[in-house]
Parts: sequence; structure tokens; C-alpha cells
Amino acid sequence: MLLPSMYLTRSRWLFACCASVLLFGGCGGDTRNADLAEGETLGAGSYTRVVTVDGREHSYRLYVPDGVEMNSDVDLPLVVSLHGGGSNAGEHDLFTQLRDTADDATFLLMTPQGFRSTWNAGSCCAPASAQEIDHVAVIAALLDDAESVLALDSQRVYATGHSNGGMMAYRLGCELSERIAAIAPNAATMMDRNLDADPVETVFECLPGRPVPVFHMHGLADTCVPFEGGASTGPEGGQRPPVSDSIDFWVDNNRCLLPPLLSSYSNGNASCESYRGCQDSAVVTLCTIEGGGHTWPGPGSNPSEATCGGSGVTDLDANTQIWEFFSEHSL
Repeated sequence: MLLPSMYLTRSRWLFACCASVLLFGGCGGDTRNADLAEGETLGAGSYTRVVTVDGREHSYRLYVPDGVEMNSDVDLPLVVSLHGGGSNAGEHDLFTQLRDTADDATFLLMTPQGFRSTWNAGSCCAPASAQEIDHVAVIAALLDDAESVLALDSQRVYATGHSNGGMMAYRLGCELSERIAAIAPNAATMMDRNLDADPVETVFECLPGRPVPVFHMHGLADTCVPFEGGASTGPEGGQRPPVSDSIDFWVDNNRCLLPPLLSSYSNGNASCESYRGCQDSAVVTLCTIEGGGHTWPGPGSNPSEATCGGSGVTDLDANTQIWEFFSEHSL
């Protein structure tokens, strides 16, 4: 699903990207991978790395938190954070503020750049889906690259994302479960089916090799990815399945007890319910925000309000809740 306020023309995208060079030192092909001797690992700092998959370059921003020394012998967890459609890696880091959380909690942060600002999460979103970019293979290659330059705990790799990025996080849970310990999609649904086809088409089979813990967040006033399903008001349009389809799939996959045994969080307009008693403790949590729009919970901003409705969210701090959830799970 596209993030409308960040759906940029090519010239505006180039301006935003190159502005990020000044702030973060990265803009597509203008950057080079850091040179390291064999066996060396990166210390604290911000880096841009580029990996070639099927003849196409794919870049990602890598953040190593404060206090981590070069060639550290302490293996750290890694969070893969995926931007919304129409956005980019630099904007997404600013949007989520996950770098601050990485410093506080001491985890590594990978923010990949999608193909023309989109992810092939199944039936969404073009142009990545139309070009059939294998973003599961791309993320796997990025993880290989990260493991070659970081003191990284491969048993504690997690994926989160907003909108189209959240859809991609779901797909990683389906197709890369041997490497992703848990996922936390926001303002998204699984896009394994094309509801606009007649008859409905299956785009990919979700066949995870293990129970995958899921932490899902959703604003109930979001019209770009409607909680109850239906037509999207976003630039790409199309039908979206109800969030319950995604939750029910993972509850079944993880063999959780029904119904939720307890409310795991409640604050103002935000509440969370957790399905527990799951195989391998693979909890499935659904957090909803009454009146919340198509935005990242916590900061209170809502850049997509004009297109996707709803309001900003402060009653749920996505970064705190996501990290608390991730830290409870490993492969």
C-alpha cells in the first residue's frame, strides 16, 4: 500500500534522496560499501551498503547503535525495517524514529530501499509487484551481506514495516521463516491473494516452516488499508482483505488457543489482544487504535490524513511495543 504523502515524482524523490546524503551519507548508487579487512566488523555509525541480486543493485541503510565498538565480540539482534510504498529508506528512518530505539535497546537496524520505492508483497504494490521483483531473495541477500560485516546474532533477526512494507514483513514471515524470528506489520495485511481478479487468484502460497510470532498494529479509521477490508482509498486502489484474515492465518499456523486469553495492553484509544498457548510460544498480538489513521503509532503525526483518513496516534508507542515483543522471541 502506498504512503500517499510520500508518493513522490521522480524529481522530488531524487531531491529527497540526495538531501538524505547530507544527513545520513547515502543516495542509491552514489555510495560505496565500507571497506573492511577479512574478519573485521563495523562499529557504531550509519552506513549504506549495496548488494547485487539477479543483475540489479539493491541498497540498504545500516545503523549500528552508539557504544558498539568495531570488531566487537558481542553478537547483537537485527531489526529489518521496511518503508511504505512511495517512500524511501531515509524518510522511513525519520518517520519511525527507530534509530533512537536502536540506541536505547542496543540492536542493529537495517532499512532497505525498495524497487522504485515499492515492495513486491504479493498482489501489492506496483511497480515491484508488476515487475515480479523477488524481494524475499533480495532481503535474504541483504542479510547475508549484513552478517559479513556485523557481529550479528542470526537467531534474533526481526522484520517490521509500514503499509506496503508491513505487507512485505508478512511475506517474509511466510517465505523466510528460517531466518526471521518474529514480524511486526503496521497498517498492512497479507497480500497472498489478488482480490481484484475474477476469480480471486492466489499470488503466493504462505507456507512458513515454523510458527512465527506476529505483532500487528492498525488504526481503525485507516481507509487506505481498511481494517474490515474493502476498497483502498490509496493511489494504487484495489481491494484489501480484512485484517482478521491475516490474524486468523497466523493463529492457525502457530496453533494458538482461541479466543485471546487476556488483553495485553490498554491505553486510551489503543488496545492489544494476544493469542497465547501457541506452539513454540509464537504469540500472535493484534493492536488496534480507535480513530487511528494510516500512520506509525507513537509520534502523533499523520502525513496520510488527506488520503487515508484518521488521526495520528500517541496512545501506542510502536517502537517500545515492537521491541518488547521482539526481545521475547528468537529462532
